[in-house]
Amino acid sequence: MRLPVIPTPNQVVRKSSSDILPLFEFSNVVNSSLDLNFILSTVLLTVMGKMLVSKGLVMLRKEKGDFEVIAKKGLEQVSIGQRLQIERPLRTIAPVEKLMRKKMAWVDYFASLGQELIIPISSQRKVLGLIAIGSRLSQKQYTSGDKQLIQSLVNLSGAAIEKAVIIDQLKEVNRTLDHKYQELNTLFDLSKEFNIGLDVSKVVRLITFALLGQVGVHRYAICLRNGEDLQIIASKLEGEVNISTSLKALCDLRKAELIQDLLKQRKLREPAVALHQLGISALIPMHLQNQTKGLIMLGPRLRGGEYSPVDLEFLYSLGNLAIISIENARLFRDALEKQRLEDELKIAREIQQGLLPEKLPTIRGFEIAGINIPSFQVGGDYYDVIEHSESDYVVAIGDVSGKGTPAALLMAGVQAVLRTIAPLHLPLPIATGRMNDLICMNTHGGKFITFFWGNLETESRQFHYVNAGHNPPMLIRKDGSVEKLEKGGLILGIMKSIAPYEEGMCHIEPGDVLMMYTDGVSEAMNRDNVDFSEEALERVAKGARNSSAREIIATIRAALEVHTEGSPQSDDITMLVLKSV
Repeated sequence: MRLPVIPTPNQVVRKSSSDILPLFEFSNVVNSSLDLNFILSTVLLTVMGKMLVSKGLVMLRKEKGDFEVIAKKGLEQVSIGQRLQIERPLRTIAPVEKLMRKKMAWVDYFASLGQELIIPISSQRKVLGLIAIGSRLSQKQYTSGDKQLIQSLVNLSGAAIEKAVIIDQLKEVNRTLDHKYQELNTLFDLSKEFNIGLDVSKVVRLITFALLGQVGVHRYAICLRNGEDLQIIASKLEGEVNISTSLKALCDLRKAELIQDLLKQRKLREPAVALHQLGISALIPMHLQNQTKGLIMLGPRLRGGEYSPVDLEFLYSLGNLAIISIENARLFRDALEKQRLEDELKIAREIQQGLLPEKLPTIRGFEIAGINIPSFQVGGDYYDVIEHSESDYVVAIGDVSGKGTPAALLMAGVQAVLRTIAPLHLPLPIATGRMNDLICMNTHGGKFITFFWGNLETESRQFHYVNAGHNPPMLIRKDGSVEKLEKGGLILGIMKSIAPYEEGMCHIEPGDVLMMYTDGVSEAMNRDNVDFSEEALERVAKGARNSSAREIIATIRAALEVHTEGSPQSDDITMLVLKSV
């Protein structure tokens, strides 16, 4: 850096050789040091010593026209670091009294301190700062020669001051870089720790350790967003934190903010006041894919002072790293739960399919066919055909309430009861009552079963039945007329039998079709949530009555596919068709 030219004898009026030598010595002293405070103190003391002044100060120019007090002598009322806004700083030495006449507002500050001269510190036509000195102890006025000597001393120090300022700025940059490096190392180490496990509580502990160690804060609260609500998962705040509706407005924050700044925003003032009363100083949103997934609320720093922009930037990065791990933990937990449910559904399907007959018996004079199409969420549909003899058969169909493994297990219980009671050859009303009582004894929580069963005597073609709250099977006669088999009583499992079930009887003549089904058939919905309906089922079954039992089921299934048009199946589809030939 080029040093200013040392003033010549022509520039310093009638300066003797005895005055020039101290200038060289002074120049050597200030230019041999890189310590800004030492240089400024030396300049100030030298000027004050030469002029026999007891009060003075040095201010350096900061950003946006701010001038900061760096050194002072004899001014107890002035604090180091105090700042003054000077919009148009001087470029030449000037008396305070003269500047007062120009009505410059900032000059009042120096006048109030008893300063008489203001000397700009310049280097390469750039104002670096200023020196202000008070009156001389001898009460003599400053002569033009005094002013030139002062300006010469200050000019000689300008390059040294600029160099020292640059060095200080480099040191500050290095300190900032070191701090950033430490923060990056901390974030890197934390990111590795975050990703080791998929445990939300561990991630929260790591966040709290970082808040305590890296930032220095012991009062905090961490909340996560759960749908539209905020849930506090860790807190070291005194008093109850009210996560009110108004506080949710803070989820719209796009960056870390100080509470004192939020208090100035009308939209966020109400929640900010509530947090301020709890001692919250800063709020850090945790973002993931441009959505706020959580908030970190921080109390004051242990070492005092406000959170700097660097602190807020670090905390924002920390929060975003943490929320990624928390979200990964949540996704992992959801995946485990989904796998558990899928395993349960698989078990339920295996139970359900294992209870259905692998092969239906051949009944002389009749065709029989059945189908069960399970939905994604396994239900409790069941059908069965039990052979007592070559001329005596029991047919049954049922639908257990609920879904999943509980429904499949209850269906297994129904099958066990049916298989136990059917061989006793009890009258159907009595057998149904016993079945109901046994199911009531072993079911809880409002579970129930709609059930229809009957006894077919092939020689007489008589069919005795009991309907326990099930969809009434349709007996479609050869001529197209339809009878619904409704006689029976209460759904199984609701309450113990208090009245006997009613038995119904009909004849199934050649060409007649007995259509049994569960509500998954009649209530199959299309994309507009419109049911297939019992009327449509009756119409399709009547149209296919001259076909075989298997073909009737195939025709109904095709009609269901047309109706649902690819909509997801919401319930099991179960049908059992008995046709007299």
